[in-house]
Amino acid sequence: GLSYEELCGKGVNQIPFSQVDIERATTYSGEDSEMTLQVHQQLYPQLAAVPGMLRVYRDIEMPVSMLLQRIERHGVLIDTAVLAQQSQQLAERMLQLEQQAYEIAGQPFNLGSPKQIGEILFNRLGLPVKKKTASGAPSTDEEVLQELAADYPLPARILEHRSLAKLKGTYTDKLPLMVNPNTGRVHTNYAQAVAITGRLSSNDPNLQNIPIRTAEGR
Repeated sequence: GLSYEELCGKGVNQIPFSQVDIERATTYSGEDSEMTLQVHQQLYPQLAAVPGMLRVYRDIEMPVSMLLQRIERHGVLIDTAVLAQQSQQLAERMLQLEQQAYEIAGQPFNLGSPKQIGEILFNRLGLPVKKKTASGAPSTDEEVLQELAADYPLPARILEHRSLAKLKGTYTDKLPLMVNPNTGRVHTNYAQAVAITGRLSSNDPNLQNIPIRTAEGR
């Protein structure tokens, strides 16, 4: 049968299921239902043989599944005007951080380039190398920068710039583009049986990973 990837593509070329040819979508949906039934027929007897597991499935997982379906359909209201304002504020703060970083370094460089950051920190400024990458280059990962930021100003600026860049690119700029034109809301997908710990996960977009440890994130 058809896989979802064969039907809709993947990555930047992936299309919504609603845009799939009706004949192919009908075939896929029928096969999907048939395969789900076959899985049920194989697994339900095993589940029913363990009373505690059957109770979890019947009394917790299935009701939660229906609840999540309603939450997904209802969507999340996004204040696009506020996000646009925040995006502008983040851009201004990032520009300030870039200028401060250039002054400390004595030259402009790309704050998004680990290679250029490494050259500035370790070759030009002579900061201590804390650890190296697999290729032998000095590491500029977050752990290293956090350690260096306790004693040096430039790593602190780079860390703040990274944090704001993620907020801007992942949330304030991207979320407004994901608002459904028919509902005016963002509709995420909640995965009930993906995370190994049993917790819910969210994707397209991930609304469970919005950073709240900083004032900007909140």
